[in-house]
Amino acid sequence: MKSVTKLICRDLRRAFGLRTLGIWVVMALFTIYFFFFSNGRRELVENNRLEYMSLFLPLIIFGAWAVMAVFFDLISADRERNVLDCILCSGTTKKHVFIAKIIATAIVSLALSFIYLAPIAIIVTCLSSAQRAAMIGKYLLPLWGFIMVFAALGLMISVFARSSKVAMIWSLASGLVLMPRFFVLIPEGIGKVLNLSTQTVEKISMISPGIMMEALSNPNNTSSWTTVVVGFTIGIVVLFGIAYIAFKNQDEYNYGE
Repeated sequence: MKSVTKLICRDLRRAFGLRTLGIWVVMALFTIYFFFFSNGRRELVENNRLEYMSLFLPLIIFGAWAVMAVFFDLISADRERNVLDCILCSGTTKKHVFIAKIIATAIVSLALSFIYLAPIAIIVTCLSSAQRAAMIGKYLLPLWGFIMVFAALGLMISVFARSSKVAMIWSLASGLVLMPRFFVLIPEGIGKVLNLSTQTVEKISMISPGIMMEALSNPNNTSSWTTVVVGFTIGIVVLFGIAYIAFKNQDEYNYGE
């Protein structure tokens, strides 16, 4: 247990470094900028209403890259520096190494959710009221799930790529493919070829976490919220599961030589 705790602390220091802080501070500032120069501020001041897309559009567009930039080398970097070999040679099992990665990923993802939401919540409090700002808090868990999906994807890429440079390229490509405005073209194309119904195409589109986040724009639509929660949960479990199976069966020793 002590070895797992030490690994978690080490992974937290690595994942939550200056690179991570810089990227997510920029994301938060970008959200504030978009809020002021879109309908967000006007809707809040004039109608006392929070415009969903003014809060989350930057995340929906750039969130995949912002998240995977944190986690794409969580395992591959350890391989390249022979750190993973040393950890395994010390008697720590791969299972414990991976558990530490998952726990660190979950903690960092939750911290990123706070970093993203806290500044805009302060702005809303200043422009309206704390009660209105508290409404942003209900998006904390879905946002955490959104970040966790891409964090799990980044970790999985880090396992399969076995090289940080390759992992970075795969992460950039994955982020582009899963970008909502790009990804939606894929189900639409499949739907036209296979003559699928509009409802079926929409369900396929929900594979993209960004499109799932868009479904949260109506807080009164409980079915959409349920779908998003279930979708994020399945995505996280599947991605972590695939990553663990691959990681467990890979040969690690002397990889860096």
